[in-house]
Amino acid sequence: MNKMKPYGYKSIFIVALLLLCQPVFAVLSINIVQGVDKPYPIAIVPFGTGGIESVIASDLTMSGQFAVMPTSQLPQQPHSASAVQWSSWQAVNHDLEFIVVGNVSPGSQPGTYHVMYQLVSMLGHRSLMGKQFSNIPSSQLRSLAHFISDQIYQTITGVRGIFSTRLAYVDVSNPVASKPVFRLMIADADGHNPRMLLQQVDNPIASPIWSPDGKQLAYVSYLHNRMTIYAITLATGQRQVIASYQGINSAPDWSPDGNTMAMALSKGDGSQTNLYLMNIRTRQLTQLTNFATNTSPRFSPDGKQLVFTSDRSGQPQIYQMDLASHQVTRLTFQGLKNFSADYTPDGKTIVFMYQASGDSSICLAALNIATGQMSVLTNGTLDKSPSIAPNGQMVVYANYDGANGSLAETSINGKIHLQLPEAQGSVQSPAWSPFLTQ
Repeated sequence: MNKMKPYGYKSIFIVALLLLCQPVFAVLSINIVQGVDKPYPIAIVPFGTGGIESVIASDLTMSGQFAVMPTSQLPQQPHSASAVQWSSWQAVNHDLEFIVVGNVSPGSQPGTYHVMYQLVSMLGHRSLMGKQFSNIPSSQLRSLAHFISDQIYQTITGVRGIFSTRLAYVDVSNPVASKPVFRLMIADADGHNPRMLLQQVDNPIASPIWSPDGKQLAYVSYLHNRMTIYAITLATGQRQVIASYQGINSAPDWSPDGNTMAMALSKGDGSQTNLYLMNIRTRQLTQLTNFATNTSPRFSPDGKQLVFTSDRSGQPQIYQMDLASHQVTRLTFQGLKNFSADYTPDGKTIVFMYQASGDSSICLAALNIATGQMSVLTNGTLDKSPSIAPNGQMVVYANYDGANGSLAETSINGKIHLQLPEAQGSVQSPAWSPFLTQ
């Protein structure tokens, strides 16, 4: 992470996630910049009350894998597979492959709804799957829609959906003012329902990272003018100090089992940081590196390797350490600088920030670890802080083409690009959650 100015520790307050009902800024919308060459043609028929079909259509469109038929072109609006008039649909769109039908009706308890849906195949003229849900509170209809999107996505593509996951990020208002406001935010994967976990005035928040169970976030801030690593519990807002040693305490990452945290510490040795592992229960430290500046550690999915950034070769490059032997291997050689890497869930690829030369932009790139083959994913002026979705299909990052940082996404092969509009302030350090318990 970038070195942060030691602002004073002032005007801090925490709001528990479950107690917030109003967004801090307007909900985000999705703009597809580019998609796959042959998306799945699909129709989403209105369910009735609640707007569930709109959320499903947005989710599937956001993935870049689906071409959703406009509602105005639907030849009929059935609420079950048995009511689908196959010839009518084929006459309107002979390429159509799937139809989603459903219905929302009042539940048996006040303020609740019964919801049913079916995914229908035009090829076989049959229902591929479907479910019914009883007494769903109106406040949970959007979450249910994300769940339905996940089921549809997995049934058609064979890959687990990410629509019920969440994004964490830092929103900075008045970033160049004398007293900027830093907010640690949580939002749904589509950017809707932004909720504030923590707000601080004139005291930076940086580098949020999810715990493996999705119940906590580690992040970096300041305590008594000292850079400090914290962990905050999402359900309660309760915080605990993880590391506050003399000098720099930065770049936290949880091990896959949640028992260990990797971090970059200077231990009072100027600006040079080394990598350490901390036993979360005992707080015992194990030092992994002892020369150059080393930062941005990330555990491999199996917990056996650590990828990190080091300037030991003169410029920042990506290295991988085997945690059993402590053997270090350099992974990146192309370009001037490579840093801030993240593993894909299968551990075979890393995504990182890449600068080809001293006067070129900083974009995102992907590297196949086994073959060394690298591909550039984005073409922004400054694209930072890549974080990979738990199904390995998408990457969220902060794009700085405008005056402020904004959330953006790209597919792991660089063929799909999504731009989410700017938040209240400037977006920094997005982090994609793990799969969350349904």
